[in-house]
Amino acid sequence: MVAPSVPVALGVPRSAVLGTVVAKAAELVTLVALATIVPRVLGPVDYGRFSVLLTIVTIGTGALALGGTALQARFVPAVPLAQRPALAYAVAARLVRVRGGQLLGLAAVVGALVVWDPVTFPPVSTTLTFVALTVAVLATLGCQAGLGLGRTAAWNARYPVHNAVLVLALVWLYPRAGVPGTAVALVLAACGMSGVGVVAARGLRRPSGGADPLPDAIRRFGRLQGTGWALSQIAQRGGVLAVALLAGSTVETGYAALAIGTALPATYAVLALFTVTLPHLSATGADADGVAHVGHDAHGRGEPQLRRLAGAILALLVPATLAVAFLLPSLTAGVFGADYAPAARTFAPALALVVLSPLQALLIQVAALRLRADVTTWSALLGLVAFLGVAVIFVPRIGATGATAATSIAAAVTVAVAGRRLPGAVGRVLGITSFAAAATVVALALAVTR
Repeated sequence: MVAPSVPVALGVPRSAVLGTVVAKAAELVTLVALATIVPRVLGPVDYGRFSVLLTIVTIGTGALALGGTALQARFVPAVPLAQRPALAYAVAARLVRVRGGQLLGLAAVVGALVVWDPVTFPPVSTTLTFVALTVAVLATLGCQAGLGLGRTAAWNARYPVHNAVLVLALVWLYPRAGVPGTAVALVLAACGMSGVGVVAARGLRRPSGGADPLPDAIRRFGRLQGTGWALSQIAQRGGVLAVALLAGSTVETGYAALAIGTALPATYAVLALFTVTLPHLSATGADADGVAHVGHDAHGRGEPQLRRLAGAILALLVPATLAVAFLLPSLTAGVFGADYAPAARTFAPALALVVLSPLQALLIQVAALRLRADVTTWSALLGLVAFLGVAVIFVPRIGATGATAATSIAAAVTVAVAGRRLPGAVGRVLGITSFAAAATVVALALAVTR
């Protein structure tokens, strides 16, 4: 394969790259099951209801936990080997304290909603969804700590385990308990992922003497990175909630969940190939003089190879997405069932997410290497503004298709802003080719689903 050769050239162990590829293949199997078996078992209406619960857990986990990924992977490998378990512990402990306080506040909101409107917020399903969110956040924090220590196998296994447990639990519980059973399945899936988190975080130790080894630079980076990830998760996953709120159709909500839930895993698979390089890039030349030295060294050595990785992945994705666009009507009915055939047009704008994913992953990585978490925050903020503007205008008119269009436009704005604020990160050819290919794929998909 072309893609793995670049991370290996950067000093990333071949086992980490191959492990990521294998894990993403396994995750793809579970996602296919989640996208084909589950909609058929639940039907369009209840699948739409379940997708709202799943989206809340996914957005919440991303908003409360994913900012720690770059924090652990960027800073922990930058210190001497003997100090890494203590620093990983300190970062994880701080994240647990901060996120724990946020979860307590959210628990109060959830309780108030259940009391205020138990019809819209059923007590059982709502409470179980919050429990699933809490467990998933803690599991992700454990996996992040393991990633900082170079344990990429556990990091890569978290979603395959989660999805496999979720599918099996849904198939067994839904016929017996209905929609509340789907909320129980979310809790069980989060518990499965927490087992992976425990394995990933083994060996962490409290800093000696109770000292806090986190300098202000790490704290600031973490705050900005966490904010950026939270904003991006709302823009990426919020289309499902936008349809539920603005279109008022559970069927259209399910269509949006299918399209977004199919496109985003492909983008995350691309991001994973970049993410496993970050601990190794951050450790390049690391010594006692700290983060600034490592950042400049990694920036100088890594970015050209990362651009080549993005170009190689884009070369694979463009023909694949063009083929999917051309066959979109038959693929939608064949994969998801005849009941979901009207959802074909919803998938068209979502294909742009896949095409832009190498460029987006490249910019995320470069921002971390240059210690420019502010770029992540501002680009995500402007992307969210674009998402909200498009969603408010088009979701009431064209339902789920408006939601996927809003999601893709948000991604394009985020990439454009980040590219402008990170001079030299993206070559002119790669940037123009990525946007032109995304526009071409969407235009073809819209034409064949007209």
